[in-house]
Amino acid sequence: MEAQRKNVFKMVIEKIQSGEDLEDVKRYFSEKLGIVSPGEIAFVENELIQEGVSKEDLQQMRNIHTELFRKSIENQKPIAPPGHPIHTLMSEHALLMEYANELDTLVGSISGKEAKPEYLVRIRELIGFFIESESHYQREENAVFPVLEKHGLTGPPSAMWSEHQEIHAIEKEIFDLNSESDSDLSTNLDKMQDIATSLAEKLADHFYKENNVLFPASLRMFSEKEWDIVHLDFDDIGYCSYSPTTGRKKPAEAESAGISEEGEVNFGSGSLTLEQLELLFNHLPVDTTFVDEHDKVRFFSESPNRIFVRSRAVIGRSVQLCHPKDSIHFVQDILDDFREGKRDSAEFWIDLSGKLIHIRYFAVRNDSGKYLGCLEVSQDITEIKKIEGEKRLLDG
Repeated sequence: MEAQRKNVFKMVIEKIQSGEDLEDVKRYFSEKLGIVSPGEIAFVENELIQEGVSKEDLQQMRNIHTELFRKSIENQKPIAPPGHPIHTLMSEHALLMEYANELDTLVGSISGKEAKPEYLVRIRELIGFFIESESHYQREENAVFPVLEKHGLTGPPSAMWSEHQEIHAIEKEIFDLNSESDSDLSTNLDKMQDIATSLAEKLADHFYKENNVLFPASLRMFSEKEWDIVHLDFDDIGYCSYSPTTGRKKPAEAESAGISEEGEVNFGSGSLTLEQLELLFNHLPVDTTFVDEHDKVRFFSESPNRIFVRSRAVIGRSVQLCHPKDSIHFVQDILDDFREGKRDSAEFWIDLSGKLIHIRYFAVRNDSGKYLGCLEVSQDITEIKKIEGEKRLLDG
């Protein structure tokens, strides 16, 4: 089979060398080989070079393959119905591929020439689409990949995530060359040309793998309930301006909160035992206090280094009685504003024995907008204020 495909590649090169019409050569390539991945092309090219085929002849064949391959991604139909997460991702693949091809063609056609203003406007618009595409990758990484891993498929998601980083690195080079100044952007087009080509080729290869391996595997493995959760996660993460919305199915509601038979507290986004929940609050790097809609203290966390003293005797006490008289009116104003919907948060900071303490109040409302109480969060930010530069996870 490999020998037959290699012979087709050789025939394509001979047709190009003989001056045959390129559209006819493309048709021959497509009819004989169908869709060939860039990885397979690279493998066969290496063998052809060893057999004496020149790199120049191979480049012409590669150009034809690249054009056909990119177009195949644009034209590939989603394998799930409208409204399904996979339909959304594959539709975005087609559009991003179209944008990448257009950017590559446009930059290449005007590189080294004086660019018309309308061309520069379009280039900026196309770059904007790729800036927006971050949510596309976040949805895959945070909503689809974890479910695949739960089903035991860990290798492909990991490989695709690594390729996302490679894509982001290429995109960043393009973003860095973008400019609001027409003259600066026009000057940078020469540098952008090869990068735009690399982006289009990388996206074509990456999207092909996801469309033909990762997404079909997801459709085979995921249950309807899992797809409902993926859909909800997609909605939470957000979409691109060019994400399809027509026919989007309304997902089932997430599992409602409550106590399971095992005694775990279910939050919809996960569940915790009572012990885990208590320890979680007590390990937060902030002090928290919750006051209900009747201004009664209902809860406070018990971190080992609390900023302000709290005793269990305060539970059920009116919060107004927990403050000195000269500051009660400030607290009351905040609570009244929360209750009336005039604001959602309030903050201030004080110097306490040489420490800078940041104190924030947040109105707590349910999905219907009903006021249920106030969350107070206090944090010692003395050391945080000293932070400069960056420290990565691997820096130790």
